[in-house]
Amino acid sequence: MAPQVMSTLLATYRSRHKVLGYPIDVVNEESAISVVQAAWQSEKGIHIVTLNAEMVVQAQKNAELDRIIRHAHLIIPDGSGVVWALKLAGQQSSRLPGIELARKTLEVACREGRRVALIGGKPEVMQALKSKLQEDFPGIKITGAQDGYFTKDQEPEIVDELISQEPELILVALGVPKQEYFIDKWQHSFPKAVMIGVGGSFDVWTGTVKRAPELFQKCHLEWFYRLISEPWRAKRMMSSLPSFALQVLGETLKGNKSSDKT
Repeated sequence: MAPQVMSTLLATYRSRHKVLGYPIDVVNEESAISVVQAAWQSEKGIHIVTLNAEMVVQAQKNAELDRIIRHAHLIIPDGSGVVWALKLAGQQSSRLPGIELARKTLEVACREGRRVALIGGKPEVMQALKSKLQEDFPGIKITGAQDGYFTKDQEPEIVDELISQEPELILVALGVPKQEYFIDKWQHSFPKAVMIGVGGSFDVWTGTVKRAPELFQKCHLEWFYRLISEPWRAKRMMSSLPSFALQVLGETLKGNKSSDKT
């Protein structure tokens, strides 16, 4: 990796901590964007993971996802549960929602004339997204746009088409863990691109799905809003979130007992 990217990442890694054994970079939007810009300037690709409690619990049961998270270049504290865990461990951190970092990255990409590729979402959402982003960021270079309705057999052809467009920013909205699998499998084909898994961001940006009101965001209850507005998430969330919370509390108690003995 180029010296400029390495020096920027090393500065970031100094603030790297762990949540249930998973690395997390305690960064704000400004420092995360500085990593993105260093990667672009050095023409070196990086993978950014937006980590939350559900993803941690999934990775504990999924060796492939576990490996992908641990090898990402930048792992941001996307979820309030991750921030809570960091604070219990004595690390001051603020939530950096992946949807907001991705939006800021698009803004910077437009300003710098970087080529953007979009992957994921329903066909009608992708059509709406291209128009919306061109409206929000006049002059943005969207060189590739592929909805998420493709098979594994179609992937090589889709990737070949994207390679010819030489994107420098690739936002992948296929959901966890599918988007992480896709990035891990194909990032070698995009050696100059910043790749970010962005979950349901395309739906929110096009107005297909409403993001939690600001009050929920400020109170770190965005997860609860998703739960009540999308009940189909209940089974997954209610199995993951309590497990995460109990594990974090268990680690905290162990840490406190160890401190008392010394």
